Amino acid sequence: MSEPGAPVGVRFELLGPLRAWRGGHELAIGSPAQNLLLAVLLARAGQPTGVDELVGLLWDDQPPASAVNVIQRYVGALRRLVEPDLPARSPGHWLVRHPGGYGLQVGAVSSDLVEFRTRVQRARRAESAEDALAEFNAALALWRGPCAAGLIMPGRARALLAGIDQEGLATVVEAADVAHAAGLPLQPLLAHLERAVKADPFNETVHARLMLALDSVGRRAAALEVYREIRKRLVDELGVEPGVELTRMQHDVLAQQAEAAPAARTPQAHPVVRPAQLPPDLPTFTGRRDQLTQLAALFDCAAERRRVTLAVIDGLAGTGKTSLAIHLAHQVADRFPDGQLYVNMRGFDPTGATVDPADALRGFLDVLGIEPTQAPSGLDARSGLYRSLLAGRQMLVVLDNVRDSEQVRPLLPGSAGSAVIVTSRNRLSALVATEDADLLTLDTLSTSEARETLVRRLGEAKVNAEPEAVEEIIELCGRLPLALAIVAARARTHPQFSLADITAKLRATQGTLEAFRGDSAGDVRTVFSWSYRVLEPGAARLFRLLSLHRGADFSTAAAASLVGMTTAAAQDLLDELTRIRYLSEHRPGRYLAHDLVRSYAMELREQTDPPAEQADALARLVNHYLCSAHSAYLALNPHQLPTEPPVLEPGVTADLASGYGEAMEWFEAELPALTLLIRQIAGLPRLAGTVWKLVLSLQPYYQRSALYHDWLTQAELALRVSVGTGDLVAQANVHRSLAGAYHFVERYDEALEHLNRTAELFGQLGLAADQAYVHSNFGTVFAKLGRYNAALEHHERAFELYKASGNVKGEAIGLEGIGHCLSEMGGNAEAVPLILRAMKLYEDIGDRNGEGNCWSTLATAYGSLGHLDQSIDAWRRAVMYYRELGNRSEESDSLVALGDALSAAGDPLGAEKTWREALEVLDALGMPAAEEVRVRLGDPAARVSEERRA
Repeated sequence: MSEPGAPVGVRFELLGPLRAWRGGHELAIGSPAQNLLLAVLLARAGQPTGVDELVGLLWDDQPPASAVNVIQRYVGALRRLVEPDLPARSPGHWLVRHPGGYGLQVGAVSSDLVEFRTRVQRARRAESAEDALAEFNAALALWRGPCAAGLIMPGRARALLAGIDQEGLATVVEAADVAHAAGLPLQPLLAHLERAVKADPFNETVHARLMLALDSVGRRAAALEVYREIRKRLVDELGVEPGVELTRMQHDVLAQQAEAAPAARTPQAHPVVRPAQLPPDLPTFTGRRDQLTQLAALFDCAAERRRVTLAVIDGLAGTGKTSLAIHLAHQVADRFPDGQLYVNMRGFDPTGATVDPADALRGFLDVLGIEPTQAPSGLDARSGLYRSLLAGRQMLVVLDNVRDSEQVRPLLPGSAGSAVIVTSRNRLSALVATEDADLLTLDTLSTSEARETLVRRLGEAKVNAEPEAVEEIIELCGRLPLALAIVAARARTHPQFSLADITAKLRATQGTLEAFRGDSAGDVRTVFSWSYRVLEPGAARLFRLLSLHRGADFSTAAAASLVGMTTAAAQDLLDELTRIRYLSEHRPGRYLAHDLVRSYAMELREQTDPPAEQADALARLVNHYLCSAHSAYLALNPHQLPTEPPVLEPGVTADLASGYGEAMEWFEAELPALTLLIRQIAGLPRLAGTVWKLVLSLQPYYQRSALYHDWLTQAELALRVSVGTGDLVAQANVHRSLAGAYHFVERYDEALEHLNRTAELFGQLGLAADQAYVHSNFGTVFAKLGRYNAALEHHERAFELYKASGNVKGEAIGLEGIGHCLSEMGGNAEAVPLILRAMKLYEDIGDRNGEGNCWSTLATAYGSLGHLDQSIDAWRRAVMYYRELGNRSEESDSLVALGDALSAAGDPLGAEKTWREALEVLDALGMPAAEEVRVRLGDPAARVSEERRA
């Protein structure tokens, strides 16, 4: 059966050499580059991929100038290959155009990758292990080798397809684990496992499962040979010994070989009482309902599962991990009739007295009835006895405050029916891969949960009496449970203080941890310090210097620049800080820290790092942002003649935008940090000279995102700083930027004042090349004022200067400006050829925004000539270009004009639909023009408001 609406008999194969079939016949796809495009689209399995991302995947950081056009040609060729009977200009059934990119519509029938993933999901939902294994085997049978084998591909595409190969390896492991847990033969999986170890010769997990499978069919010598081969490879090529999992598997196989010898008798356990070691539930525990529901569901029918239930709760110090784990354990304890075991592993104890797993096992064996004289001495032997004692039982085990995965593994029961709850400040990701753990990262409380916490600790009456103070306490505590507990304790021990008094104390010490002092064990600073003590020196230094970064989040490159390292070296340190939950990676490559953690880092920095080193780190951070912003600026304006590019200083790494979309995303992510950084350095003599360059780099983003007032504020600050430093070049450029900002907020007289000052300074400095842009700016402002003769004169002068200097983009700007003025002055027949010439120049240099501007200007000209159909088509094209580029301001203007054209052409329904689209954008931007659109839509309130303004 084919997918609905799709041509019959089309099949794509990606899991091995790339192939395409139609009607049972294999198709010759085309050039290697077309093959790669098809592979990338198949890898996304029906999800749209943006053109900018496709360019990056096909060419990494070195795309040809015509990359977008090349992709369009490849798409056309692939459409014709798969659907040769497709009419010209038809969108097709398979390769579908999406806003800003393409998607390949495939399902399980037409794609081996989709079929593979579908079968894996069926396996995971299967009611029996036998049914699950049947689906797993069917899925794994689809693999014919490495994904898109034989294709030559750049790094990004290779990484994308390698991720699919990893899915295959993970599935082989999962299938083996299901079979082993259910006591089913592993023989059917042997071929898949042998192929997997060849595909990833260093993957210890896959090798361990192959050893398990070989051992299960009696081929123990072959299993031990697998171990010898990978150990030799690891030692010879990587210089490391096999990990715990692989070593344990070798021991198990060796033990099986020794079974013929008389077996030692297992000590008999005679527990005096049913273990019930859980600490008391916290009486003030509140909130965390969603997390409790999610975790409690893991323990449903634990006895019927094919594996031990393992729930791992991690998070920042002070988020209440232990409280949640104990509360959860009490909730589910009745599901485990054989009792509960508990141990605090003291993974972050300030004395360094971490509990060894062997000692924890000794305690468990004791409570399970094993006499000290009968207990073995080694870790492996104790762990084996512990698992034997729990076999067939339903026991709940709580391992609190764990340092790492190696503290956990020896304490895990060996058979289904039991369950384990683990808490740690570290991210124990290894337990997911090796033990199929379920991870939950505990964040701070929600605002309502934080208030509920204060109510539980202080009483409803006290909290309700001072609602504003309560809100501020919650905010200043950063919704961290430990901080809220300390503040609540202070309020209870000083009942004579109002909550407003306590809030004032918090506010006075904001930026430090002084207000959150408790007893020595419950002090926020002390609790944070337990994690800080275990950091390597490099990670500790990065943690301290990160407090120089004022933004809400930061990138890997920014962190690397602060410490003067490569991104690879900094990544290791960031991983360490993330593991102990000082940081969280909320988006790939972007990190967050809690406000109180930042305060702690700032305190440590001020106490530890010499001022000169702090100043050097801040200078590197500024250089990082200067070079990154410049790269993003050029991606938005690829043919703009910018100011002198910044030099990347030693030890600094920049975030380099590879295309328009990446640049807009980078500016959006970094705008808060950039705004704070500009204010931070404005008063520092060493760095103040960079303020104007940072502000000018932001200008195209401000313009396309309609953030005109932010632009105005930042440019005014840059002007004050440049006047203070006496930098005339900076002043000239900032005056011109301010003119742009005033133009967009429709304060045209002030825009002209700044342009006059710009022209004066450029003349004084002898910067004739910059005068062309100033003339264009004058032309734009005069046109807005309706002074088209003056505007035309400036645009013509600008065109002459651009042409003389060989500035192709400038020529296009000049021609478009001249055409616009002629159109407004009634010379539309003369204007159209000029605008088309400008559009061709923009097209030649790949300036999509310029093309959009030309379509907009052309639409106006066609409308004035009475060619409504052509005008409507041109407006639609302008909307398409602006929407693709995220230029929402111009998109909304074009939508309004398109609605007007549709209305004039007698299409009221089309006009209304278009105006509503425009209104949605204008409301999102907070633009006053929204009221004018409401008038068009017949909103009476808007009509009254419009009349009052008139």
